[in-house]
Amino acid sequence: MSEHFVASGVVTVTTDFGHRGPFVGTMKGVILSRHAQTQIVDLTHEAWVHWPAEAGFWVARSYHYFPRGTVHLAVVDPGVGTDRSVLLAVGDGHAFLAPDNGLLAEVIEATGAEVRHVSDAVIDAHRLADTSATFHGRDIFAPLAAALAAGRLAPQSCGEPTRDYVPSIIEPVEQRQGQLCGVVITSDHFGNLITNIAASELAALRRPVVHAGGHDIRFLRTYGDAAPGELLALVNSFGVLEIACAEGHAANHLGLGRGAPVRVGEGGND
Repeated sequence: MSEHFVASGVVTVTTDFGHRGPFVGTMKGVILSRHAQTQIVDLTHEAWVHWPAEAGFWVARSYHYFPRGTVHLAVVDPGVGTDRSVLLAVGDGHAFLAPDNGLLAEVIEATGAEVRHVSDAVIDAHRLADTSATFHGRDIFAPLAAALAAGRLAPQSCGEPTRDYVPSIIEPVEQRQGQLCGVVITSDHFGNLITNIAASELAALRRPVVHAGGHDIRFLRTYGDAAPGELLALVNSFGVLEIACAEGHAANHLGLGRGAPVRVGEGGND
């Protein structure tokens, strides 16, 4: 069951817009013009373009570092301007606002969030007068986020509760023939490959070995435990399996990217 949301005045912003052009800046400008006291935090603007799954992955693993009452606005919206819905979810004392395209599916399931499709009447009451068909992040989502952060818009006023929302396009981790089977979600600035396999799923393996890109990769505690250029696997700071190359670039080394399969099995004795 979702917990009551009390606005804190904090908004996180997650997009695939990058930092070229005024797109992120004008979204923030709209939020501040509607509620000048808002504290805006950029979660990331480098989510994989047109792929809501990565943005949702980061939101689900980052939201709890923020105070309850935070509004988490995430816009990766390849369906902008179409009839896709605007989704609002409230769970664990936080509010999550995004297009209904699977982006919020993981955090909804993780928090047991209460979900609403924001009604046309509410959207019309808050949207910019000259709404563009191609920039709903600025013209629709930013004003809604500001109203929620200011406490002027209550989540329960946005629409009726529903369980009808687009699921994640990422299949959950499966166990097949004694192995955990997941996928690479993204790679970071260092070329580390970040997967959807959680530390809790690895706990049953005494000596886990990762199989990816034709390599068997051993688990270590941290990057410095490997020799320069050596592949290693570890549980990263967000609690998921990561494949790295010590002082190198694992994505290039293995030729892998988002969606690549990763398996984890029990290793033998040395």
